[in-house]
Amino acid sequence: MGGPSSLASTVSGSSCLGKTKLVCYCGVDSPLVTAWADENSGRRFHGCGKYWQRRKCSFFRWFDPEVPDRQKKLIRGLLKKNDALKNKEKMLLLTIVILGMLLFVSVLVILIKLG
Repeated sequence: MGGPSSLASTVSGSSCLGKTKLVCYCGVDSPLVTAWADENSGRRFHGCGKYWQRRKCSFFRWFDPEVPDRQKKLIRGLLKKNDALKNKEKMLLLTIVILGMLLFVSVLVILIKLG
């Protein structure tokens, strides 16, 4: 990043509900994004508006203050538990589908034997 003058030039004059809109060095609106890397999980930041494109600038500014280590550890733990619950949910859905298919086949076999 540049010096103070280049940082000042990244702030747009428009305001929405009292919040100043940030513009990256490309001149594009800088979206508010949430970081999910271990070190800063849940911390929001502004980055280049062209992040997903090939040509992007190096604009970066934290929106949220740095969180204490204890909070980081809690967030990481909650994210791991959330992932484990999502995996368990997938397995339960698969089990329900398999049991449903077995029930269908069983009913079909019974109907064939009766008919």
